[in-house]
Amino acid sequence: MKSIRQSLMAVAAALACVIVAPLRAADSTPNIEFGGRLQVDTTDYDSDKYQYIEGSELRRGRLFIRGDLSENWDYKLQYDFAPDHTELKDGYIRYSGFANSRITIGHFKVYGSLEELTSSNNITFTERALPNALVSGRRTGIGFQNWSDRYSLAMAAYGHEANNAARGKGISGRFVYRPNLGIDSILHLGLAVAREEDDDDDTIRRRARPESHQDSHHIISTGSIANIDEFDKVVFEAAYINGRFSAQSEFITQNIERRLGSDLEFNGYYAYASYFLTDDSRPYSASDAAFGTVRPSSEKGAWEIAVRLSNLELNDGGIMGGEADSITLGVNYYMTRDLRFTANYIIVDSDMAGVSDDPNALQLRIRFTF
Repeated sequence: MKSIRQSLMAVAAALACVIVAPLRAADSTPNIEFGGRLQVDTTDYDSDKYQYIEGSELRRGRLFIRGDLSENWDYKLQYDFAPDHTELKDGYIRYSGFANSRITIGHFKVYGSLEELTSSNNITFTERALPNALVSGRRTGIGFQNWSDRYSLAMAAYGHEANNAARGKGISGRFVYRPNLGIDSILHLGLAVAREEDDDDDTIRRRARPESHQDSHHIISTGSIANIDEFDKVVFEAAYINGRFSAQSEFITQNIERRLGSDLEFNGYYAYASYFLTDDSRPYSASDAAFGTVRPSSEKGAWEIAVRLSNLELNDGGIMGGEADSITLGVNYYMTRDLRFTANYIIVDSDMAGVSDDPNALQLRIRFTF
């Protein structure tokens, strides 16, 4: 990974000149905005193989501050106070003095996939799909984004996660193309790639819960995989929005190079469709190439129904991590932009080393932002 370390140093040196001058010109009294989110879940499981813990939890309880340092500089600091994963989320400064471009420095999402980059406030279901286990989230590093009506481009060089839950170095890139389909339709076609190395003890683990968070049980898991050298991630993205209807799908593959033992390849995919029963639509951001927050068009709110299929396979090269398939049925009621009620029914079929675990779950969520 010498090349990655050199890339990090080169990018940092190049950006130093851009950073110093604007910071000197920053207003001495920058503005500040406070906000946050609360996501409260109740989950009921039905399983013959494993005794899942049912009940309620504070899934996310985040507070943030953000604002402008000057005309071209802004910042954000966000912390999650949920009991089982108190941790820093966002912590960055960002320069946007170029046309349709911005540079982010700090702790941020490193452009991994469409569903990962869409905020947990705005994903259609309560949890992201099974193959999200193969995607990196937030890391500390430097990122660059550029966009137009037709495309979005993002690149990042990064190191550890701020909370040391994930350690290592990596580089990533993402390109999204949007052909011109007219005013009412959007077609999103994307490709994201990353190359990373682990910095701890050259071991990694890949695993997944049954698309619910209340219970910590993982239906499939590779266990610790030793002698890791480097690993690549490739994500193919597709999404389509036409008025009330939207569809979204991703295929994710991870190739793991080992110094001892055969190299490994793990794959996963999901596909889903949603439809608004009211006169509403999923908003889309070209700068982020991701979905935004639904704002109901009526004081009566917005109703959305959705169905998702997902798959994750963690079997390869003597590693029998298992394979899981899931079907999720969802209903969303957006009372306002800030208050949302979600109901998901999740049906899972999984097999790990010949042992099946097929839980069903009913999960309800209240999401409130402020």
